Amino acid sequence: MSHPPSTDPRTFVHGSLVGPWRILELHDFGSFGAIYRVERAGSPEAGPFALKIALQPEDPRFSREVELLQRGVHPSIPRYEDSGGWAGPDGRTFPYVVMEWVQGRLLYEWARVHKPTSGEVLWVLAQVASALALVHADGGVHRDVKGDNILVTAGGRAVLLDWGGGTYAGAKALTDTLLPPGTSNYRAPEAVRWAWAHRRTKGESYQAGPVDDVYALGVTAYRLCTGIYPPAPEEGSGPPRRLLAPSDLATVSVGLERLVLACLLEDPRARPLAAALAIGLSAAAKEQEAAQPIAPTSAAADTEQTSHPGHRRRWAVPAWLSLGAAAVAGVLLGVALSELLRPRPNSPAAPERSPDIAAHVLKTPSPEAPDGGVGDEALASVVDAPRPGSPSYALALPMRRQPFPGQTKPPCDPEMQQKAINGGCWVGPLGTKKPPCGPKAFDYEDGCYMPVLDAPRAPTSEDPR
Repeated sequence: MSHPPSTDPRTFVHGSLVGPWRILELHDFGSFGAIYRVERAGSPEAGPFALKIALQPEDPRFSREVELLQRGVHPSIPRYEDSGGWAGPDGRTFPYVVMEWVQGRLLYEWARVHKPTSGEVLWVLAQVASALALVHADGGVHRDVKGDNILVTAGGRAVLLDWGGGTYAGAKALTDTLLPPGTSNYRAPEAVRWAWAHRRTKGESYQAGPVDDVYALGVTAYRLCTGIYPPAPEEGSGPPRRLLAPSDLATVSVGLERLVLACLLEDPRARPLAAALAIGLSAAAKEQEAAQPIAPTSAAADTEQTSHPGHRRRWAVPAWLSLGAAAVAGVLLGVALSELLRPRPNSPAAPERSPDIAAHVLKTPSPEAPDGGVGDEALASVVDAPRPGSPSYALALPMRRQPFPGQTKPPCDPEMQQKAINGGCWVGPLGTKKPPCGPKAFDYEDGCYMPVLDAPRAPTSEDPR
């Protein structure tokens, strides 16, 4: 049966061929790639596979993903199968990569549908940490560890997806942005502060390393256990953020809480290596206390209804696939578990209990915001794109280069504290407030400003009656 040629990788129909792969169905697509369930033409008995194809021709993310998948032979990394390029009718080539088909639920959905114990959560996290340990030992970094990039199968196997934003020693830069590919809520404090400090310069981009992956896994675990993100790091200098212990919000084991907080340490040098973390997580999963289900505390349950109205969370019970990757064994055995659990300076292992949990939750990033799809944030700007003036982060609003639609244009009224900036009128500076200006005001020349919007016109006739 012949099929009309497609002009868009998102519009392949059932039975179409991409190289030797026959399309079965579209599974998902994001800003940068589409994912299809496919089979090898002539060998359907080999089972389904996942084909991920670029939506832009010659997208460099795909060669990056191929390299990392070929290096990472581990149960928690999708098994590489094939790669190539699909030639569109206009002669442009769209790269694709084929990997094993993993049937499962995304991590946070898995937690909502089931009711996991601390031990089961620890086993899932241990698998991801083990995969990261393998990649880190080979000089690689994932750079976008988050719940929406982790699948959990019915058998309890955790698989870390979307390696196209990762990097490795000697890899050519994907972007020309201050921050590398990643997702805002999972950025390490040092990355956020580095980007803030360099927001007005065109210096070297921040280089994410293994400690960034470990921090992002800590954020993932914190949200998995509590239903909320940790508070966002402060961009400028100031007092350290106040981090509630997960046990303030949910019934988690002591071992799980200790390891999550170790990943979230402000000092990157104090965070555990992924290899040591994998050992600690698997050991904590065997503790008797870890057999208890995770559930919101009474205070957190009340907070959830007032801060995020809707259905209450539900939680989960899967089995676990053994870490059992021989390639990682040498790395794991060389790391002492006692070093990971040793008390460290400024460790948040026993943080102060907050008397006002609701106020804390309201200050954290919303868990309703999606993590992102195939590619995210900095990946929107490839290497030949101009460098933006500041990082993409919720607490930092750089001054716009053009006025908003409907914003008042110069001449501005100085008696109303209005100032002409980049073709628009702005009120400011706002008192003595200094940047960072928060989510509503804009940073300009060490002050905070708000846009002046044109008043709506008065109606020329009465409303109909």
